[in-house]
Amino acid sequence: FSQDTFRCAEDTVSALLTTATTSDRPGMLLGKVQSGKTRTFISVLALAFDNGFDIAIVLSKNSKALIQQTYKRLRSEFAIFVDDGEIDIYDIMTAPKTFGKFELDSKLIFVAKKQDDNLRRLIELFQKHPRMASKRVIIVDDEADSASIGYTKKGDVKDANKIAAQISELRSVIPNVSFLQVTATPCSLYLRRTEVEVDNVLEVRPMRPAFAKLV
Repeated sequence: FSQDTFRCAEDTVSALLTTATTSDRPGMLLGKVQSGKTRTFISVLALAFDNGFDIAIVLSKNSKALIQQTYKRLRSEFAIFVDDGEIDIYDIMTAPKTFGKFELDSKLIFVAKKQDDNLRRLIELFQKHPRMASKRVIIVDDEADSASIGYTKKGDVKDANKIAAQISELRSVIPNVSFLQVTATPCSLYLRRTEVEVDNVLEVRPMRPAFAKLV
């Protein structure tokens, strides 16, 4: 991990600590393909845990191979802390349905595909555990331009795509949450309108970035 990687991670966490990103203005981590975005957001997670964050959620595009790759990479990078019981890492689809006080005293990382059943389990987990929902959480939306935004127009009515609506719902059940998007192709995020109204959710929180850091 280079000094440039750590410098970018430090700048990103500093911005997350001082900029409200809980709803309509998430942070942006922008890098070209193969520029080290995963390496950088892992550094961001480590620094976030050192600066008061308790739980991390990593959302990945709907790919079984990619979710396994991300899960294994996280377990490898945080292995010493996992072995010491300081961090637990779960694929949301195989995670326990209940977490006691002992489990909640550790730092937690949940990895989930941007897929209906994965996001539903995440939402239900935080709804079922008020103590978990009250902790400080960082959501890292990897490949943020994939599935996280978008609308379907039916006549004069716009419906938020299901995944976009579920991500909005997940953010709404966690009061103290920071949101970081990671992408190499940000056009749809930067150019998204902020005044779109949709019919199928109570509140849509557009995701135009509050800040951007370059990998």
